[in-house]
Amino acid sequence: MTTSVQPASTPGMQQGIPSSRTRRAAALRRPAVVWTAEVLTAITAALLMTGLATSIELNPMSRIGQVSGLAALQLRLLLLLGVVVLALVPAMRRWADVPVRFAAAAVAGLSSGVLAAGVSLALRDTNWPLYAQSGDSGNLQAWVNALMEGKPLDGAYPPMFPHIVAFVAEHLTHGDIGFALKLVDLLFVALLGPLAYLSWRLLLPPLWALGIGVTAALPMAQPYKPYTTFVLVAFLPVLAKLMQLLQRAPELPRRTAALRGAVLGLGIALLFNLYSGWFVWSAAGVVVLTVVLLLRARRTGGTPGLLNALTAIGAAAGVFLAASSLYLVRLLGSAGSTVDRYCYFDTYTEPTYFAMWRDDLPGTDGQSTWPVPGELGGVGLFTILLLVGLGVALALGIGRAVVLTAAACTASALLMRYWYASHMERDQAVMLYPRTSAQLLYCLLVLVGLACYLIARRRRNTASAPAAETAEQTGRRLPLRLNPRAVAIGSICALGLLFGMAGSATASKYMPDPHEGTGMLAWISQTTADTKGHCSRYAPKCVPAPGLLNPADPKVDLGKLICPKVNPYPRKGELLPGFSADLPE
Repeated sequence: MTTSVQPASTPGMQQGIPSSRTRRAAALRRPAVVWTAEVLTAITAALLMTGLATSIELNPMSRIGQVSGLAALQLRLLLLLGVVVLALVPAMRRWADVPVRFAAAAVAGLSSGVLAAGVSLALRDTNWPLYAQSGDSGNLQAWVNALMEGKPLDGAYPPMFPHIVAFVAEHLTHGDIGFALKLVDLLFVALLGPLAYLSWRLLLPPLWALGIGVTAALPMAQPYKPYTTFVLVAFLPVLAKLMQLLQRAPELPRRTAALRGAVLGLGIALLFNLYSGWFVWSAAGVVVLTVVLLLRARRTGGTPGLLNALTAIGAAAGVFLAASSLYLVRLLGSAGSTVDRYCYFDTYTEPTYFAMWRDDLPGTDGQSTWPVPGELGGVGLFTILLLVGLGVALALGIGRAVVLTAAACTASALLMRYWYASHMERDQAVMLYPRTSAQLLYCLLVLVGLACYLIARRRRNTASAPAAETAEQTGRRLPLRLNPRAVAIGSICALGLLFGMAGSATASKYMPDPHEGTGMLAWISQTTADTKGHCSRYAPKCVPAPGLLNPADPKVDLGKLICPKVNPYPRKGELLPGFSADLPE
């Protein structure tokens, strides 16, 4: 007679059934759960940093008050970064990668939250958005008011943002459109960092998504009309993910390729309905790249591979058209009659210069010597760095979809820029071409980051297979493998401080200032009476709001450029002897 010995039950296991603690731990490790937590971490950090502005006392109309307010924001940001690092260190001892994801997401949220908090300080005690009821803010409020009255929107303008503002005005601000626009603008500014990080997480590891995606988005942070560059920051990585799907489609089941294409098509459609300008500048390059990738799919995967790729792009196109057809038809219908004749500040700038985009509010420093003379044949070192990054990224990653997409969007934007600029005098039309500066800068910054990423990957691959060497050589050689925890802590600290400085510098430009420039926007908001006739308690004077225009009023087109006196060259009023002041702009 034999006696069987049962193994002792291990903690968390009874008769082979996992305990509730084990099941919870397994559930928390699921990719969908971790992704959701990462998204919520980024958004929560952004909203928390923005909300901390309410704890700061200042007079936003005083420069001393502005500096004190910005310093108080940096103090709060520094404490939050310290909390992130202190939580990261012990967490990485237990788990390898998940804590890095959450830490990077938190820093991404803080990066734009500090800017939103700074703009909130600039608009303290006023319900107006930047520029009150004037300029583009006034136009947006007029369109929202027309929507709320059941009138149609301008066919050429993307519909999503006005509808979002209208929804907030109807349900949160009791019909106050200006206050609704202020809240939505602050929300878009606050979420720029999380959007950049999470979009690039589709393609890159956490720290690289933070270092490349959020860093490249820093110059795109625009508190005035923030939804435009908000779309640009996400458009490039989502489009690159679609191009990557085309590359990998021959290896995927056809249903999987179709499903992923449909999801990406929906994301692109949402961005298109929010702002469509970047689609126009990128269209030529994207079409060419798509054809190239389809031909490559045919070459590598044969007819089945080509069919898979066509299925993916067809599903993306089908969902895109289904979600954007109404706006797309209106946009194409108004294309022939919509002519932009407004001269931006950059309209006067040498056309190859794009290193800093200052829209049509350059400030007094931009109206002296602009652009700043470059060191090498008139080209600045920053631009040279961007071009070096372009070359290195293409050299090391010519077969990668993300590199090809960024390069295609760069080439397409350059082509459209020079086309419209070269026809500007003949056609008496600008056609918004100076806005390509933002796309060129963003794409090239991304390519610089990708060049660093590809170099690091090559270095890591080299470290995995070291060549034979003597002991003396080994002692002199720097270690190729770095401590992951040290890398994470160093990256979080350096990038967190960089993002804080960039946010403070950008917010400082938008602090109230009665002189011409971006500070003028908040100054007008502070000194304009609201719909009840009240001004901010900090306003040195109070002027009535100009009132909303009727967007349906016909606009007179004189067929000529509309160029304010913003020529950025110095001493414009001093002419050579014998010349009249009556010169063309």
